[in-house]
Amino acid sequence: MKGIGYFGFVGFGATLLHWSSILKVLGYLSFVGFCFLSSSTCQPSFECPIGPLSKAVVQGVVHRHFELRRKAWSHIDSKRIPFMAEMTQRGKGIKKPSVGDAKLMLSADIEDLQCRNQFDFTYKEAEDIRGKLLDWYDKNHRVLPWRENLHSKLDLGDKYEQIASLPNISLMHKKDPVRRKSKKPKVEANARKMGSKTSLQGQKLGSGCDKFETEEKLAYSVWVSEVMLQQTRVETVIPYFQRWMVKWPSLLDLAQANQEEVNSMWAGLGYYRRARFLLEGAKYVSGQLGAFPRCASKLQEIPGIGKYTAGAIASIAFKQPVPVVDGNVIRVLCRLRAISSNVKAPTTINLLWELAEQLVDQKRPGDLNQALMELGATVCTKHNPSCSSCPISNHCKALALVAQHESLTNGPTDTVALVVTDFPTKVIKASPRKEYVAVCILEVAMDNTKGPLFLLVQRPPTGLLAGLWEFPSAMLATADASLEMRTAAIDSYLQNSLGIHVGAGHYVITSRDEIGQYTHIFSHIRLHMFIEWLQIRSDRAILSPKMEGKGQTVRKWVDANQLANLGLTSGVRKVHTMLLKFQQARIHHVSDE
Repeated sequence: MKGIGYFGFVGFGATLLHWSSILKVLGYLSFVGFCFLSSSTCQPSFECPIGPLSKAVVQGVVHRHFELRRKAWSHIDSKRIPFMAEMTQRGKGIKKPSVGDAKLMLSADIEDLQCRNQFDFTYKEAEDIRGKLLDWYDKNHRVLPWRENLHSKLDLGDKYEQIASLPNISLMHKKDPVRRKSKKPKVEANARKMGSKTSLQGQKLGSGCDKFETEEKLAYSVWVSEVMLQQTRVETVIPYFQRWMVKWPSLLDLAQANQEEVNSMWAGLGYYRRARFLLEGAKYVSGQLGAFPRCASKLQEIPGIGKYTAGAIASIAFKQPVPVVDGNVIRVLCRLRAISSNVKAPTTINLLWELAEQLVDQKRPGDLNQALMELGATVCTKHNPSCSSCPISNHCKALALVAQHESLTNGPTDTVALVVTDFPTKVIKASPRKEYVAVCILEVAMDNTKGPLFLLVQRPPTGLLAGLWEFPSAMLATADASLEMRTAAIDSYLQNSLGIHVGAGHYVITSRDEIGQYTHIFSHIRLHMFIEWLQIRSDRAILSPKMEGKGQTVRKWVDANQLANLGLTSGVRKVHTMLLKFQQARIHHVSDE
């Protein structure tokens, strides 16, 4: 048995050295025979991750031979010599590999076979998936204000004009006139090399910078949209994105904004840390880089830009062949390859990035990445996938396993049914912790003002809802806190943090009412709020827009109109709405009497 194996190795090595055709055939047959025998006799360390080595050989050892041989060459001289080019050059001075080289190549071949990943796409699979996905995407993609598709087959009509007219959006379409390619002037090249601010203002570089300016605009719009789309539905993002681009149509415009303006524009979109990162990133690019880096690795150096966002910007705006992996892509890949492992595990995440990289289209990387995301968002959905309309369902291993399972069960059975939505495996999320807080809507009436003023305080610069404005609040230990305990907690906070001694001195209570309760749900917190409306009268000057109280708590006073139009978080907005309803109900009650 060992003799057959050794003979197989010698014969297989002969194929690498281009010996006679008889030895080649003999080598292939002997090597395959050795693998079949070794599948039951070899040591565990020689086994493939997907099962016996023979399975890998049967599935494609001959098919992958030349690809493996090219990989082996990189171990010899760090140069990849395409096989066909080598064939045409044979006999023209190219040195044949030595016996030592052959051993290295053979070792690389065996190692590659041992470690071959069961989830990898073959070349033909990847090519077929790319073609079908791009064709489907061209015919079915959603029309979004941040998206361009040079190959779109949709008749956008009026909607195209509406989207194309948005500031800083360069939505290209087959109806557009063909852009003339022009060489970039030296000033642009120098600006990009030096990272100067001049390159950020493409319109000042001359008419030759059209392409550069378009890429910068597209990169900015892709960046904003991708950040907004994190953990947020497309339908919710669109109006926010449009308002954002009207106010800050370029990265340079955003870099000149302040955090309060950005928070106000972001209000209601949630996950406010994203807005802070956008502003920090814009200031970093304009101040340190001068323009967007073109490669994904450099883009990740910008504050708030991770691997996914960097891949999206690089592939969509700059046509760099890099992958993206978001929740939709994870779902599509897990079903395509029937991956049931924990998608939060680092090994699984690395695997998914490798698979996504195998599918990247060299000519249309951005469109391919968007096609994968679009497929996951519209067809290969989380709960109700439409497998019958999926353009790549013939490559879906999850769907094939479901069909196989149904054929084996053949009718009623105690076996749990297998469905496509079993992939990927659902990760059990930790239950959000519960917190309880007393919220006080403090309204102050003063003789020297036209109307009452409301007190807002700014949250700390770090942590949950960092830097945002809210009504004064005090944490409670439990949900069973009595009215007296809640009142005492609020009074203590107002006095110790803001210097407002309610019911004494300059602050006289005129009314104090319980409005109700409301639970606001964050991703990891269930915040239960007990809300009161406290009306006081004061003869003290408190009209400074921002004041530092005790404990460095920043506060400001706003009138009713300002409060109604201020960019507040959804939780604070809900509390304000409850106040308006309470006031309306009181008016109706008084009128009925």
